[in-house]
Amino acid sequence: MFKRLNQRAKNYLILQAIGMSMGTFTHIQWILKNGFLSEKYNASIWSTIFWDSLTLLDPLAAILLVVKPKSGLYLTLLIILADVIHNNIFYWQELYLNPPQPLEWIKQYWMILGQIIFALFVCLTFKYNVNKVDELS
Repeated sequence: MFKRLNQRAKNYLILQAIGMSMGTFTHIQWILKNGFLSEKYNASIWSTIFWDSLTLLDPLAAILLVVKPKSGLYLTLLIILADVIHNNIFYWQELYLNPPQPLEWIKQYWMILGQIIFALFVCLTFKYNVNKVDELS
């Protein structure tokens, strides 16, 4: 199906797959450095399980975006929205209630900012991509 999509839809899917792959490598790097379900997260077991589960879910979404685009689109949307919501709740105090100066905030929380930007991209291209995939079904 991917091959039959127009170039714009392919580009969106490839960019999303790259984004999900970047998340994969971030989680793999953490696990290699700190271990699976590490206490170094300084978080509840549920947050730890959530973050480490992304080591498997992110690459699954990246692969599905190319192999089964519609499933990949829904999984990517679910993952990135859950991740952004979770991380913003987890870091609420330091992100919003007692934030550092703007440039320091960006320097310290650039990954969360990147997630938010990526989530916006996924949301803004979601309907277009699903429609293009549905046209070929």
